[in-house]
Amino acid sequence: MVDRVPIIDFSAYSLDRENPVPEEFPKLIDDVHNALTTIGFMYLKNCGIPVQTIEDAFHYSKKFFLLPTETKMKYVRPQNTNHGYVQLEREGLNPDRPFNDLKEAFNCTTASEHRPYPDEELPEFRTSLSGLFEVLVPLHNRILEVMARGLQLEDPQFFVERHKFIGTLKSNSTLRTLYYPSLDNVEVKEDQVRCGEHSDYGGITLLFQDPQPGLEVRNLEDKWIPAKPIEGTVVVNIGDLMQRWTSDKLIASKHRVMIPLDQIKRQQVRQSMAFFGHPDNDAVIECINNSNKYPPTTGLKYLDMRFAATYSGVTKLTAY
Repeated sequence: MVDRVPIIDFSAYSLDRENPVPEEFPKLIDDVHNALTTIGFMYLKNCGIPVQTIEDAFHYSKKFFLLPTETKMKYVRPQNTNHGYVQLEREGLNPDRPFNDLKEAFNCTTASEHRPYPDEELPEFRTSLSGLFEVLVPLHNRILEVMARGLQLEDPQFFVERHKFIGTLKSNSTLRTLYYPSLDNVEVKEDQVRCGEHSDYGGITLLFQDPQPGLEVRNLEDKWIPAKPIEGTVVVNIGDLMQRWTSDKLIASKHRVMIPLDQIKRQQVRQSMAFFGHPDNDAVIECINNSNKYPPTTGLKYLDMRFAATYSGVTKLTAY
Protein backbone atom coordinates (compact mmCIF):
# COMPACT_ATOMS: atom_id res chain seq x y z
CA MET A 1 0.00 0.00 0.00
CA VAL A 2 1.29 3.47 -0.89
CA ASP A 3 0.59 5.59 2.19
CA ARG A 4 2.59 8.71 1.33
CA VAL A 5 3.34 10.90 -1.65
CA PRO A 6 6.94 10.17 -2.72
CA ILE A 7 9.60 12.91 -2.87
CA ILE A 8 11.73 12.71 -6.02
CA ASP A 9 14.94 14.57 -6.76
CA PHE A 10 14.66 16.18 -10.21
CA SER A 11 18.20 17.59 -10.25
CA ALA A 12 19.26 15.15 -13.00
CA TYR A 13 17.03 17.11 -15.42
CA SER A 14 16.72 20.42 -13.59
CA LEU A 15 16.01 23.59 -15.56
CA ASP A 16 19.59 24.58 -14.69
CA ARG A 17 20.84 21.91 -17.15
CA GLU A 18 20.63 21.78 -20.91
CA ASN A 19 20.65 17.98 -20.94
CA PRO A 20 19.95 15.29 -18.33
CA VAL A 21 22.82 13.82 -16.31
CA PRO A 22 23.42 10.44 -18.06
CA GLU A 23 24.32 8.43 -14.95
CA GLU A 24 21.38 9.80 -12.90
CA PHE A 25 18.66 10.01 -15.54
CA PRO A 26 17.55 6.32 -15.52
CA LYS A 27 16.82 6.45 -11.77
CA LEU A 28 14.78 9.64 -12.23
CA ILE A 29 12.75 7.98 -15.00
CA ASP A 30 12.07 4.93 -12.82
CA ASP A 31 11.18 7.00 -9.74
CA VAL A 32 8.71 9.15 -11.66
CA HIS A 33 7.14 6.14 -13.38
CA ASN A 34 6.73 4.28 -10.09
CA ALA A 35 5.07 7.27 -8.43
CA LEU A 36 2.64 7.94 -11.25
CA THR A 37 1.61 4.29 -11.62
CA THR A 38 1.03 3.69 -7.90
CA ILE A 39 -0.48 6.89 -6.51
CA GLY A 40 -0.44 9.41 -9.36
CA PHE A 41 1.20 12.11 -7.22
CA MET A 42 4.77 13.10 -6.42
CA TYR A 43 6.79 15.92 -4.92
CA LEU A 44 9.66 17.10 -7.11
CA LYS A 45 12.61 18.91 -5.53
CA ASN A 46 15.57 20.65 -7.16
CA CYS A 47 13.62 21.59 -10.28
CA GLY A 48 15.48 24.84 -10.95
CA ILE A 49 12.54 27.25 -10.66
CA PRO A 50 13.65 30.63 -9.22
CA VAL A 51 12.28 31.03 -5.69
CA GLN A 52 11.60 34.74 -6.22
CA THR A 53 9.37 33.97 -9.20
CA ILE A 54 7.17 31.78 -7.00
CA GLU A 55 7.15 34.23 -4.09
CA ASP A 56 6.18 37.15 -6.34
CA ALA A 57 3.26 35.20 -7.80
CA PHE A 58 1.98 34.33 -4.32
CA HIS A 59 2.45 37.91 -3.10
CA TYR A 60 0.60 39.66 -5.89
CA SER A 61 -2.08 36.98 -6.03
CA LYS A 62 -2.94 37.70 -2.42
CA LYS A 63 -3.09 41.41 -3.18
CA PHE A 64 -5.58 40.69 -5.96
CA PHE A 65 -7.83 38.53 -3.77
CA LEU A 66 -7.87 41.24 -1.10
CA LEU A 67 -9.30 43.76 -3.60
CA PRO A 68 -12.99 44.69 -3.14
CA THR A 69 -15.42 42.14 -4.55
CA GLU A 70 -16.85 44.65 -7.03
CA THR A 71 -13.34 45.20 -8.42
CA LYS A 72 -12.63 41.49 -8.79
CA MET A 73 -15.97 40.93 -10.48
CA LYS A 74 -14.87 43.17 -13.36
CA TYR A 75 -12.55 40.31 -14.31
CA VAL A 76 -14.94 37.42 -13.75
CA ARG A 77 -14.53 34.33 -15.90
CA PRO A 78 -16.94 34.38 -18.89
CA GLN A 79 -18.82 31.23 -19.83
CA ASN A 80 -16.97 30.71 -23.12
CA THR A 81 -13.40 30.90 -21.81
CA ASN A 82 -11.48 29.59 -18.83
CA HIS A 83 -9.63 32.86 -18.22
CA GLY A 84 -10.62 35.16 -15.37
CA TYR A 85 -11.80 35.45 -11.79
CA VAL A 86 -13.85 32.71 -10.12
CA GLN A 87 -15.75 33.96 -7.11
CA LEU A 88 -16.32 32.25 -3.77
CA GLU A 89 -18.72 29.27 -4.01
CA ARG A 90 -18.92 29.49 -7.82
CA GLU A 91 -17.38 26.05 -8.36
CA GLY A 92 -18.37 22.64 -7.08
CA LEU A 93 -15.59 20.24 -8.00
CA ASN A 94 -17.47 17.37 -6.40
CA PRO A 95 -21.02 17.53 -7.81
CA ASP A 96 -22.18 15.03 -5.18
CA ARG A 97 -21.67 17.57 -2.41
CA PRO A 98 -24.71 19.77 -1.70
CA PHE A 99 -22.81 23.08 -1.67
CA ASN A 100 -20.06 24.60 -3.78
CA ASP A 101 -16.47 25.10 -2.68
CA LEU A 102 -15.21 27.77 -0.28
CA LYS A 103 -12.45 29.15 -2.47
CA GLU A 104 -11.69 31.88 -4.96
CA ALA A 105 -9.47 31.60 -8.03
CA PHE A 106 -8.07 33.44 -11.01
CA ASN A 107 -7.32 31.46 -14.16
CA CYS A 108 -4.60 32.66 -16.55
CA THR A 109 -4.85 30.85 -19.87
CA THR A 110 -2.65 32.83 -22.26
CA ALA A 111 -0.54 35.95 -22.46
CA SER A 112 -3.02 37.40 -24.96
CA GLU A 113 -3.85 41.07 -24.51
CA HIS A 114 -7.48 40.13 -25.15
CA ARG A 115 -7.59 38.30 -21.83
CA PRO A 116 -8.52 40.75 -19.04
CA TYR A 117 -6.21 41.34 -16.09
CA PRO A 118 -6.50 43.94 -13.29
CA ASP A 119 -3.71 46.02 -14.84
CA GLU A 120 -5.18 49.33 -13.66
CA GLU A 121 -5.48 48.26 -10.02
CA LEU A 122 -2.52 45.85 -9.79
CA PRO A 123 -0.22 45.67 -12.84
CA GLU A 124 2.21 43.36 -11.00
CA PHE A 125 -0.45 40.66 -10.89
CA ARG A 126 -0.20 39.98 -14.63
CA THR A 127 3.59 40.23 -14.78
CA SER A 128 4.20 37.94 -11.79
CA LEU A 129 1.82 35.23 -13.03
CA SER A 130 3.07 35.49 -16.60
CA GLY A 131 6.62 35.11 -15.31
CA LEU A 132 5.70 31.94 -13.43
CA PHE A 133 3.74 30.60 -16.40
CA GLU A 134 6.74 31.03 -18.70
CA VAL A 135 9.18 29.21 -16.42
CA LEU A 136 6.76 26.34 -15.78
CA VAL A 137 6.33 25.45 -19.46
CA PRO A 138 9.86 24.01 -19.89
CA LEU A 139 9.60 22.16 -16.57
CA HIS A 140 6.21 20.76 -17.61
CA ASN A 141 7.72 19.56 -20.89
CA ARG A 142 10.67 17.90 -19.20
CA ILE A 143 8.31 16.01 -16.90
CA LEU A 144 6.31 14.87 -19.95
CA GLU A 145 9.51 13.62 -21.55
CA VAL A 146 10.47 11.68 -18.41
CA MET A 147 6.98 10.15 -18.34
CA ALA A 148 7.22 9.10 -22.00
CA ARG A 149 10.54 7.42 -21.33
CA GLY A 150 9.07 5.61 -18.31
CA LEU A 151 6.28 4.32 -20.54
CA GLN A 152 8.95 3.24 -23.05
CA LEU A 153 7.38 5.18 -25.90
CA GLU A 154 9.35 5.11 -29.11
CA ASP A 155 9.35 8.92 -29.27
CA PRO A 156 10.33 10.55 -25.93
CA GLN A 157 8.78 13.81 -27.18
CA PHE A 158 5.41 12.18 -27.91
CA PHE A 159 3.49 14.05 -25.19
CA VAL A 160 5.47 17.28 -25.62
CA GLU A 161 4.59 17.44 -29.32
CA ARG A 162 0.90 17.39 -28.40
CA HIS A 163 1.34 20.27 -25.95
CA LYS A 164 3.29 22.52 -28.33
CA PHE A 165 0.81 25.43 -28.34
CA ILE A 166 0.91 26.14 -24.59
CA GLY A 167 0.69 29.90 -24.06
CA THR A 168 -1.26 30.48 -27.28
CA LEU A 169 -4.93 30.59 -28.16
CA LYS A 170 -4.68 27.02 -29.47
CA SER A 171 -4.21 25.69 -25.93
CA ASN A 172 -6.22 25.78 -22.73
CA SER A 173 -3.27 25.10 -20.45
CA THR A 174 -3.88 27.29 -17.43
CA LEU A 175 -2.07 28.77 -14.46
CA ARG A 176 -4.61 29.03 -11.66
CA THR A 177 -3.97 30.95 -8.48
CA LEU A 178 -6.24 29.88 -5.60
CA TYR A 179 -7.26 31.65 -2.42
CA TYR A 180 -8.97 29.98 0.52
CA PRO A 181 -10.17 32.83 2.76
CA SER A 182 -10.34 32.84 6.51
CA LEU A 183 -13.54 31.15 7.67
CA ASP A 184 -13.82 33.40 10.73
CA ASN A 185 -16.75 35.34 9.28
CA VAL A 186 -17.95 32.80 6.73
CA GLU A 187 -21.00 30.60 7.25
CA VAL A 188 -19.79 27.08 6.57
CA LYS A 189 -22.71 24.95 5.48
CA GLU A 190 -23.11 21.31 6.42
CA ASP A 191 -20.87 19.03 4.33
CA GLN A 192 -19.23 22.02 2.63
CA VAL A 193 -15.47 21.91 1.92
CA ARG A 194 -12.76 24.22 0.66
CA CYS A 195 -12.19 22.13 -2.46
CA GLY A 196 -14.34 19.13 -3.27
CA GLU A 197 -13.05 15.67 -4.10
CA HIS A 198 -12.00 15.57 -7.75
CA SER A 199 -9.37 14.47 -10.20
CA ASP A 200 -7.84 17.01 -12.55
CA TYR A 201 -8.99 17.24 -16.14
CA GLY A 202 -6.01 17.27 -18.44
CA GLY A 203 -2.45 15.99 -18.76
CA ILE A 204 -0.40 16.81 -15.68
CA THR A 205 -0.69 19.42 -12.93
CA LEU A 206 2.15 21.30 -11.21
CA LEU A 207 1.11 22.63 -7.81
CA PHE A 208 2.72 25.08 -5.38
CA GLN A 209 1.41 25.38 -1.83
CA ASP A 210 1.91 28.01 0.85
CA PRO A 211 2.84 26.73 4.35
CA GLN A 212 -0.78 26.05 5.31
CA PRO A 213 -1.68 22.32 5.05
CA GLY A 214 -4.96 21.02 3.72
CA LEU A 215 -4.39 18.99 0.56
CA GLU A 216 -5.30 15.30 0.82
CA VAL A 217 -4.83 12.56 -1.81
CA ARG A 218 -6.81 9.33 -2.09
CA ASN A 219 -4.63 6.28 -2.70
CA LEU A 220 -5.65 3.05 -4.43
CA GLU A 221 -6.91 1.61 -1.13
CA ASP A 222 -9.38 4.53 -0.81
CA LYS A 223 -7.44 6.01 2.10
CA TRP A 224 -7.01 9.78 2.27
CA ILE A 225 -3.41 10.75 2.95
CA PRO A 226 -2.02 14.25 3.53
CA ALA A 227 0.12 16.00 0.96
CA LYS A 228 1.50 18.64 3.30
CA PRO A 229 3.51 21.58 1.97
CA ILE A 230 7.22 20.81 1.65
CA GLU A 231 9.43 23.84 1.10
CA GLY A 232 11.32 23.84 -2.18
CA THR A 233 9.09 21.29 -3.92
CA VAL A 234 6.40 21.26 -6.57
CA VAL A 235 3.60 18.68 -6.35
CA VAL A 236 2.94 16.94 -9.67
CA ASN A 237 -0.09 14.79 -10.42
CA ILE A 238 -1.80 13.06 -13.33
CA GLY A 239 -5.04 14.33 -14.89
CA ASP A 240 -7.94 12.25 -16.20
CA LEU A 241 -7.10 12.80 -19.84
CA MET A 242 -3.57 11.48 -19.29
CA GLN A 243 -4.95 8.41 -17.51
CA ARG A 244 -7.27 7.82 -20.45
CA TRP A 245 -4.40 8.41 -22.90
CA THR A 246 -2.28 5.75 -21.17
CA SER A 247 -5.14 3.21 -20.88
CA ASP A 248 -5.15 3.62 -17.08
CA LYS A 249 -1.45 2.92 -16.72
CA LEU A 250 -0.91 6.30 -15.08
CA ILE A 251 -3.29 7.17 -12.26
CA ALA A 252 -5.39 10.33 -11.88
CA SER A 253 -6.01 10.20 -8.14
CA LYS A 254 -8.75 12.17 -6.49
CA HIS A 255 -7.74 14.91 -4.06
CA ARG A 256 -9.44 17.53 -1.90
CA VAL A 257 -9.00 20.36 0.60
CA MET A 258 -11.17 19.96 3.69
CA ILE A 259 -12.34 22.47 6.29
CA PRO A 260 -9.81 22.50 9.16
CA LEU A 261 -11.13 21.12 12.42
CA ASP A 262 -8.87 23.35 14.48
CA GLN A 263 -10.47 26.76 15.10
CA ILE A 264 -7.19 28.64 14.73
CA LYS A 265 -6.47 26.99 11.38
CA ARG A 266 -9.99 27.86 10.20
CA GLN A 267 -9.09 31.51 10.68
CA GLN A 268 -5.99 31.27 8.51
CA VAL A 269 -5.84 32.05 4.82
CA ARG A 270 -4.49 29.33 2.52
CA GLN A 271 -3.05 29.86 -0.97
CA SER A 272 -1.91 27.59 -3.76
CA MET A 273 -1.06 27.89 -7.45
CA ALA A 274 -1.65 25.15 -10.00
CA PHE A 275 -0.39 24.91 -13.57
CA PHE A 276 -2.74 22.67 -15.53
CA GLY A 277 -1.04 21.29 -18.64
CA HIS A 278 -3.70 20.42 -21.22
CA PRO A 279 -3.06 18.84 -24.61
CA ASP A 280 -3.53 21.28 -27.48
CA ASN A 281 -7.14 21.95 -28.43
CA ASP A 282 -6.93 19.95 -31.66
CA ALA A 283 -4.64 17.20 -30.35
CA VAL A 284 -6.24 13.79 -30.90
CA ILE A 285 -6.12 11.69 -27.76
CA GLU A 286 -6.05 7.93 -28.43
CA CYS A 287 -4.82 5.12 -26.21
CA ILE A 288 -1.06 4.94 -26.68
CA ASN A 289 -1.05 1.14 -26.49
CA ASN A 290 -3.63 0.90 -29.33
CA SER A 291 -6.04 -0.90 -27.01
CA ASN A 292 -8.99 1.37 -27.93
CA LYS A 293 -10.03 1.12 -24.30
CA TYR A 294 -11.40 4.65 -24.65
CA PRO A 295 -12.74 6.25 -27.84
CA PRO A 296 -10.66 9.02 -29.42
CA THR A 297 -11.33 12.59 -28.36
CA THR A 298 -9.54 15.93 -28.60
CA GLY A 299 -8.08 18.16 -25.94
CA LEU A 300 -10.84 20.75 -26.34
CA LYS A 301 -13.77 18.30 -26.54
CA TYR A 302 -12.73 16.58 -23.34
CA LEU A 303 -12.24 19.87 -21.52
CA ASP A 304 -15.71 21.06 -22.60
CA MET A 305 -17.23 17.92 -21.14
CA ARG A 306 -15.48 18.35 -17.80
CA PHE A 307 -16.29 22.04 -17.42
CA ALA A 308 -19.97 21.33 -18.01
CA ALA A 309 -19.98 19.25 -14.82
CA THR A 310 -18.09 21.86 -12.78
CA TYR A 311 -19.96 25.06 -13.67
CA SER A 312 -23.71 25.39 -13.87
CA GLY A 313 -24.90 27.05 -17.07
CA VAL A 314 -21.54 26.68 -18.79
CA THR A 315 -21.29 26.89 -22.54
CA LYS A 316 -18.54 25.41 -24.68
CA LEU A 317 -15.12 27.00 -24.54
CA THR A 318 -14.23 29.07 -27.55
CA ALA A 319 -12.02 27.17 -30.01
CA TYR A 320 -9.33 29.18 -31.77
